[in-house]
Amino acid sequence: MLSSSRRRYVHVRQGSSLAAAGLVLAVVAELSSAGLLGLSGWFISTCAVAGAATFSSFSYIAPSGGVRAFAMARVAGNYGKRLVLHAAALRRIAAARAGLFDRAAATDRAQLDGLWSGDLLDRSMADADSAGMALIECTTPVAVTAVLTAGAVLAVAASTSVVPAAVLAAGVVVMAVSTHRTSGTAREAEQRTRKALRTELVTAVDAWTEMASLGAAEQLAARTTARFTRLDTARGTAGRRRRRTKLAGGLIGTATLTATAATAATGSARDTPTFVFVVLLALGVLAQAEQLAAAAEAGAAAKAAHHRLMTTVPLTASTPTAAEMRSWSTEQGIGFAGYPLPPMALRPGRVLGATVARGTMLVVTGRSGSGKSTLLRTLASSLRQAAEGREGRPTVVAVAADDHLFTGTLGSNWRLADPALTDDEIDERLAELRLNDSGLTATTSVGPGGRQLSGGELRRVYLGRALARHPHVLIVDEPTTGLDDRTARHVLGILQNLPDTTVVVALHAVPAYLEPSGHVSRLPLDHPGP
Repeated sequence: MLSSSRRRYVHVRQGSSLAAAGLVLAVVAELSSAGLLGLSGWFISTCAVAGAATFSSFSYIAPSGGVRAFAMARVAGNYGKRLVLHAAALRRIAAARAGLFDRAAATDRAQLDGLWSGDLLDRSMADADSAGMALIECTTPVAVTAVLTAGAVLAVAASTSVVPAAVLAAGVVVMAVSTHRTSGTAREAEQRTRKALRTELVTAVDAWTEMASLGAAEQLAARTTARFTRLDTARGTAGRRRRRTKLAGGLIGTATLTATAATAATGSARDTPTFVFVVLLALGVLAQAEQLAAAAEAGAAAKAAHHRLMTTVPLTASTPTAAEMRSWSTEQGIGFAGYPLPPMALRPGRVLGATVARGTMLVVTGRSGSGKSTLLRTLASSLRQAAEGREGRPTVVAVAADDHLFTGTLGSNWRLADPALTDDEIDERLAELRLNDSGLTATTSVGPGGRQLSGGELRRVYLGRALARHPHVLIVDEPTTGLDDRTARHVLGILQNLPDTTVVVALHAVPAYLEPSGHVSRLPLDHPGP
């Protein structure tokens, strides 16, 4: 079996071969198009001249055969180009996505919640698509224009003289420089404005209730409206810049075509058919050069996307990594040692350790900012790394304070943990967590991000999904958030009575009904422990 990196290397090599073949086919197709245009014009002009002459001996067989050959080469080249270039682009996209997930897998797992969110993943997939499609949208037009210009310049020089060929080459170079200098700026500004608007909208939706209760709904609406106005302005600026670039390219192309025709007509063209050939060939080259504007913009976007894909978000020095904690997991339970509280904790630098027997619960307590969530994330990451490669029941399942539900039903979310769960079994587990009191069933829609559920319902849904995995170790951050005393006591009772699972929970304080006993131990973070 090939490793992931080796498979990706083979994938990239195959994609490079396909890309090279696709570029060759693209060049053949465009050279055939230009040749067809120029030869057709020359052929028609020659036929007209020969028809007007008396006793003309012009033979149309060879030129007409050339026209047919160019036409067939253009059709075949375009068809092959599309097949091969799209296959190469898909391989590049697949390689970029695979590399993205490989880097995610190599990232310290205690940091994944912060670095690899769903929104970031969506944008990273879009960046991988942009980087892969650059082969079609940027590289191919630039390569084709360069080869076509070189071929046309040689053809014009051979049929007339160096002067019109030099004029044509200079015009294409000026068009390329003009489009390159103006590419990307307006698009980047538009993208920044769109990103700011997206962030503002997400924040507005999440904060609307609170802002309305503060009487600040109008101010929030005004902020959002201002963001929309900025986006409209950025779009207008980008559109005007694109139109100016296109107009400038058209003027440069027109001037180049006029100058080429003028220099060819001053005596360097031997006859009328040759003059028509030069003009039409130059027209084909300049039409291809007009694509450089879009290619430059696509290239700028692909370069930015590639930079974002390759940029690694550094771990903050204040966050301890799993390597700073020594942990172990056995059939008898779990333990950890050598964990230093991070600088943002209430007692930074304090080194912690604990052992938790199988079927018992460790309650990590402390005020907000004491480091409870960081300790739980680091412990989960350390235990996963220590148990990497084991099969069967998952070693550890963690329920974060800000866990996530996917749009759909409760049943579809719980089946992510156990695909074999039936609706009846899910309904029974919902009843165990007293979620049936709210009318929740396996077919209940949770809405985007679970927004149709209350905070207390969400906590129990997260917990029930984790319990469906039957883990050896269950780590839960603030399991009673949003719950009334009666429901909180019931949930902690469930966690306290899992004979085959080691449980670690984080709470602000241990309630009276959960005082330390043979099944419950305590690890305080905001003052020295016993």
